[in-house]
Amino acid sequence: MSLRLRLVLSHALIVVLCLCIVAGAVLILLQQYRVRFAVARLDDMTIPIYIQARSLARGQASLDEVWNNLVDQAQETGVLVFLVDEEGNVVRKETPSSGAWANIQTLPLQEQTEDASQPYHGTYRLPRRGTLVYAAYPLASLFNSQSPTIPSTLVLAMPLTGALALWAGFAQPFVWAGLIALAISAVLAIVLARSVYRPIRRVTDAADRMARGQYGQAVPLTGPPEMKRLAQAFNQMASQVRRSQQRLRDFVADVSHELRSPLTAIRGFAEAMVDGTARDGEAKTRSAQVIHDESVRMMRLVDDLLELSRIESGQIQMSLEPVDIPGLVLHCAELFAMRAQEKGIALSTETPQVPPVLGDIDRLEQVFSNLLDNALKHTPEGGDVRVLVRSPSPHVVEVAVTDTGPGIPQEVSPHLFERFYQADATSRQTGTGLGLAIAREVARAHGGDIQARNAVGGGAEFVVRLPTTSL
Repeated sequence: MSLRLRLVLSHALIVVLCLCIVAGAVLILLQQYRVRFAVARLDDMTIPIYIQARSLARGQASLDEVWNNLVDQAQETGVLVFLVDEEGNVVRKETPSSGAWANIQTLPLQEQTEDASQPYHGTYRLPRRGTLVYAAYPLASLFNSQSPTIPSTLVLAMPLTGALALWAGFAQPFVWAGLIALAISAVLAIVLARSVYRPIRRVTDAADRMARGQYGQAVPLTGPPEMKRLAQAFNQMASQVRRSQQRLRDFVADVSHELRSPLTAIRGFAEAMVDGTARDGEAKTRSAQVIHDESVRMMRLVDDLLELSRIESGQIQMSLEPVDIPGLVLHCAELFAMRAQEKGIALSTETPQVPPVLGDIDRLEQVFSNLLDNALKHTPEGGDVRVLVRSPSPHVVEVAVTDTGPGIPQEVSPHLFERFYQADATSRQTGTGLGLAIAREVARAHGGDIQARNAVGGGAEFVVRLPTTSL
């Protein structure tokens, strides 16, 4: 069963259930008030009969004449007429169309009110016959004769209509109201089901296309708020999948591109050793050394690529702890001090006290080491590399690495943190490699970032921004 049909049927079922509940409530109310309804109906029918009989009696009509008139009224209205004496015995009776009550011989009436001239109401029940609701009218003041054959009470009665019988009178309006409500609810259910079903269908179709390899999918944010959130979540998922696929393609392309050179060198020198081109021991030793160096470089490239992919995909868990940034910067500077001295580069640090940073100390050391390595690589002999630690606000710590190299060409700047970006020979570098890309991903994993710009007076400046533990 489709979702659309389920929604329509569920709405129709709710409407039918509500109508049944309303019908049951009305039935209970009718059951509670049926005596009141019956008495009101009885009064509407019997008061004119009693008034006419009273007028005849006061006009000196005999009991038989009054009775004949009551019989006629009973035949016209269907009201049961009883003349009852003081003992409750039925003297005369007329029960048109109510044969079940024709054999009544006594009517034990309830006690009269203090005003004997006023009628009173009551009910009388016979097993397996039902219940009568009656209005008793005193006759003592209507006939002057004190003969014992003169009845004392005129009883006008009607069978008490059951709740189901009363419901039958209301059934037709309720049925029509129910059918109209059902039709309206069906239309509304179809419209509502469409507003829910169509966004789901769009998401389903987009997911099917993604399963077939079409990753550039996005669904419009339409429909109810829940459907909009579903579409938004799907679009985010599709974007993540698209980026993952792009990273996978980039990874394969990078591996293919970067490993081609070392593999070509390894293959060439290996063939030289096999086919005898490298005949003497020195040539063989040089070939073996090249093969070893290129294999080490190839392994380092693969390790860096794998590490970058894990960082980008969030597979590497950072061991977060408060990190003393000035102390970490001094440690990194000590590691590169000898290299700077060998190249004739002045390496200086400025490390004032700043708030600690919540991070992985090993990963942050990797970031600063990559930046120092990059700065020393592109700073000529006699140049300067300076590392400055500062805190522009209580919530941010910055580490700026500045060199006096050739700077960053304008065409290279947008691609500086891309992996293996190749620039021309006159640029700052022939390729960005993986160091800067890994450094930026590590900084972002800590909630920060890295910016690069040309320094005032020449050279390049890389600034690492990291949030402090005061956040």
